[in-house]
Amino acid sequence: MDNYKHPHILITGAASGIGAACAKQLAGSGCNLFLHTGTQTEKLHKLANELREESNATVFCFTYDFWNENSVSNFINHVTEDAGYIDQLVINAGYADKGDFETLTAKKLNDALAVMVEAPAKLIRAFIADIKKSEQGRIVSISSFVNKTSGLNDTFFTATATAKSALEGLTLEAARQLRLSPATANIISPGYTRKDKKESAFSEKQWKQLASQLPSGKLVEPYEVASLVSYLLSKNGAMITGQNIIIDNGLSLK
Repeated sequence: MDNYKHPHILITGAASGIGAACAKQLAGSGCNLFLHTGTQTEKLHKLANELREESNATVFCFTYDFWNENSVSNFINHVTEDAGYIDQLVINAGYADKGDFETLTAKKLNDALAVMVEAPAKLIRAFIADIKKSEQGRIVSISSFVNKTSGLNDTFFTATATAKSALEGLTLEAARQLRLSPATANIISPGYTRKDKKESAFSEKQWKQLASQLPSGKLVEPYEVASLVSYLLSKNGAMITGQNIIIDNGLSLK
């Protein structure tokens, strides 16, 4: 299979934010994009149509809810049917659940683990053989700052932090198991990142306040994270594996 020039790239959580930015940056590279969303079907299809018109990209869309175990299995089957194989996997689907241990419930924790740990584990298991034998096999997982710092204003995300820590562990284990192949697996941990959807852990006023406390007074932009993802997926990123790269505008230095 000639997947070096035209890799099959699966991006989860691709309808908005970092996932959508990744799709936009990769669309012109001659790859085949397999884009997932949990609920934002209309937005994902709009993005896909834009990418097809602007770059003549080959784009497939999938809507599957990762809270449902059977849905994840159906998603994998559907991708396998349409793609045949996957060369590169970008694990981006997730969300920020603001709250400390006092507000933590079993449901919150189980939901976070289902979306950000169990689903990624199944995806890696399903496609790691493809990725291992690909000339440009890659796994990039999008983690977060929330499991590394209390954030600005002592903001906690207990369920999300727990799930992201486990996602990082899965990705590092994938890197170890891919070490004798050309394939790589890495983690990117963004700081406070600008949102392009209404659902958010913070109000618009709170986002502005957070930005003002960062060294340059700016939030991380989705395209900045996507640029790093694109580099790790490229031939130039072939020597980087098993790493957790922080892109947070100095948040971790405060």
